[in-house]
Amino acid sequence: MYPFLKIIPGLLLYLLFFLMAHYAFLHKWPGLQDDAVLLLTLAVVMLTHRRLLHFLEKKSHWFFSARIARVLRLMENLNRQLNDTHSYFELKKTLMDSFDRIIENTPYAFYVLEDKIFYLAHTRRIKADQIPPAHIESIYLRELPKGVLVKKRADLTLPAEVEQAFQRLELDYLYFFSGHSHIFSFLAVRPELHRILQHPSVLELFRRINNKSGLMLESSALHIDLEQKQHEIRKLLDVSQKILSELDIKKILDYILDALSELIEYDAAAIFLLNDETQELLSTSSRGYAARSQLSLKVGQGSCGHVARSQKIEVIPNVDEASHYYKARPETQSQISLPLLFEKKVQGVICVESDEKDFFQEPDVELLKVFANQAALAIHNAHQVQVRLQKQALENELFHAGTVQKGLLIKRIPQIHNMRFIAENIPSQNVSGDLYDFIRFNDDTMGCIIGDVSGKGAPAALMMSLILASFRTQSKSGDTTCDVVNRLNELLTETTIEGKFTTLFYGIFQTGHRKLIYTNAGHNPPYLIRKNGEVIPLTGGGLLLGFLKNQEYIQK
Repeated sequence: MYPFLKIIPGLLLYLLFFLMAHYAFLHKWPGLQDDAVLLLTLAVVMLTHRRLLHFLEKKSHWFFSARIARVLRLMENLNRQLNDTHSYFELKKTLMDSFDRIIENTPYAFYVLEDKIFYLAHTRRIKADQIPPAHIESIYLRELPKGVLVKKRADLTLPAEVEQAFQRLELDYLYFFSGHSHIFSFLAVRPELHRILQHPSVLELFRRINNKSGLMLESSALHIDLEQKQHEIRKLLDVSQKILSELDIKKILDYILDALSELIEYDAAAIFLLNDETQELLSTSSRGYAARSQLSLKVGQGSCGHVARSQKIEVIPNVDEASHYYKARPETQSQISLPLLFEKKVQGVICVESDEKDFFQEPDVELLKVFANQAALAIHNAHQVQVRLQKQALENELFHAGTVQKGLLIKRIPQIHNMRFIAENIPSQNVSGDLYDFIRFNDDTMGCIIGDVSGKGAPAALMMSLILASFRTQSKSGDTTCDVVNRLNELLTETTIEGKFTTLFYGIFQTGHRKLIYTNAGHNPPYLIRKNGEVIPLTGGGLLLGFLKNQEYIQK
């Protein structure tokens, strides 16, 4: 029970009684001294203080019981609402709205785990200049025992800025919401709310709500994470198709930055291409910078120049603390720079910037790495070919040529043990340079080829027919993938139509050994998606076909 609820009102009543008695006695007996009034007051206090204390205790108990009853009523309502809550964002809103009603007059802070970071999801009755830090790394709460409900702030090791903010706000207790594996959110509250939550009837109900909410947060977070991974994979596949359909470098780089904005939030971004002769990085495409002439950096200058030299990713949480950072934007607070590498050779550098410190996290880096690989391949092909694909209107007489070409593609795909193959070709015009083929070596081994001849129309269709015929002849020899691709390249460099080149992927699946052997000649790489969700682009091989003679292709 709160002692001050009895002491303070009691003192006020005694003082009021003294003043009233003093006033009455002075008017009735003007000659009576103050000492006599004081003695009379003390005598009355001695006779009535037990009844007065009993009265105050009943009142304070009534107020406390009424508040407990109100909290229990609101918690019962929250418990029922959770049964009808399904989505992650609906769950967060339900919890925050309920906390606002339960914790009506005291400050609190609610943090939710996302991507290994506890983000500040909601606050109540906290001034703008006293808002606690927006995020806390989960490592600070990793050592807590499984299933822990509440901890005193003083018993935890928190970042200094968090500790100071919580201490200033008197948020002395942290209540944790846990799933099966770890903590998914926590509530920071003041001691007065802690006393209410520790009331036996409230604590029992709060534990039920806590367990239910923790498991729901865990389930929702896993579902969102899976959806996000699937979205990223679909977007990467779409992006890889689009950036390889255009060989104009400026258009490729502009598209890359626009596509990046759909995957990663940034305030500014730029792509620099490396000039091998001058060893300079030129900003060929940018977003979010003030209008200016093309920026040029020497290799080794600034973060991008440093990355071009080291060929390593650099994440700068705070640009003020980075010695080699080149300040192109005064608003920038954090930055990621990645080298665009193709076969260990730097093609350029891509950087993304944020106006918030410590903004970019590990998932952003991993996503950018995959995207940078696709961009590097597109830039490499553009450098090698140095031509623009000519968009040609298809003539009506090519309709029959399309029917003939379709007949060249395999109609019944052979199958092998433990693997299923499906293929479909839907050309954008009546005829095209897209091709695929399969060859069955035995019950456990299948060869597969996928290719794309540059351009459209009859010339591309003729080259496609030539490649298919040559592949069907050579693949029966049982040679390695790189040997077959080497011979195809020699054939195309001798017979190719000027300005026509081919990207090609040839893989051999060996289900008995659970092995894939492949050679990729500049083609948009297929993706190997492992059981754990890891995405591996199959890029190794060499240049696109028909461009240079005597190329050495490799297999992986």
